[in-house]
Amino acid sequence: MPATGIKHKPLSDALQRIEETLAAKRKNPARAMAMTQMSLDADEEAVRRDVEQALIAQLPLWENQVRGLPNPLARSALFSVARQNEPRQHLKERPITSVKGVEIFYTGEELRQDDEDVFLNLVHLARSQPLGHEVSFTAYSMLKSMGWPTSAPSYERLRLCILRLTANAVEIRFDAGSGKRGYGGTLVQEFTFKDESDRQWKVRLNPKLITLFGTDAYTQLDWRQRLKLRSPLAKWLHGFYYTHREPFGYKVETLKGLCGSSAQQLYHFRNGLKKALELLVEQGFLKSWKIDPMTDVVTVVRNARPQILLGA
Repeated sequence: MPATGIKHKPLSDALQRIEETLAAKRKNPARAMAMTQMSLDADEEAVRRDVEQALIAQLPLWENQVRGLPNPLARSALFSVARQNEPRQHLKERPITSVKGVEIFYTGEELRQDDEDVFLNLVHLARSQPLGHEVSFTAYSMLKSMGWPTSAPSYERLRLCILRLTANAVEIRFDAGSGKRGYGGTLVQEFTFKDESDRQWKVRLNPKLITLFGTDAYTQLDWRQRLKLRSPLAKWLHGFYYTHREPFGYKVETLKGLCGSSAQQLYHFRNGLKKALELLVEQGFLKSWKIDPMTDVVTVVRNARPQILLGA
């Protein structure tokens, strides 16, 4: 059930207020004409706020052991698999490699799998209240939930991840079951923090992110499995294949582009891919995998989803 700590007037109240305002003007036009423009503006602004408040979006409520991941993000190189110690690129309106039916253009510092971990956690925290309201947390609790060390470098890493998620512009267009959809803006709208012993943070997400969380546009992935994966490529593959109920084959070269690998040679990527796929078998996500020696096509067989995720 939705959180009850924040209460909003239902849409019917706002519409009733609009109707009462119109009725009063019809009943007494002279009085209506006598009202100052300032009063009119104030009344209309109040009604507008009521309507906006009534229509405010809220994310789906999934279980605590899962995270909601928009399919267009998982099926693209927006969060690349480059390692933490590699220099990050600064991109300007860069087309991001993605599957057919998804178009992404990105401006900002390159995003990676640690940025995705933070984004997934922020969205997870935001799901219990109207989207666009502040999400409060301590840096310590965020680090613990992601399995990061609670050390000074990790606090700085978290700060930089949130900063990157804020200081960007992303345009996403994708095919959904009900037609073409799109989102344009930042992944995090704004943040504040107190650099004290508890390091309290407040983050606000853009309410229009709800576009990426339609029933046919996002996937609930197993967070506990993802936490066990230390390889950026294994994490990306985990999210990518989670969005496919029945995974089909992709060429090694195609996967290299989709995950944003910086490997110079395809055989280097292929070797890393084999290790990452084996990790997914060890963690119980995949039952098996193979790379056809003739076509270089990768096929995987997934294990059955945990009972809690069968509807995801």
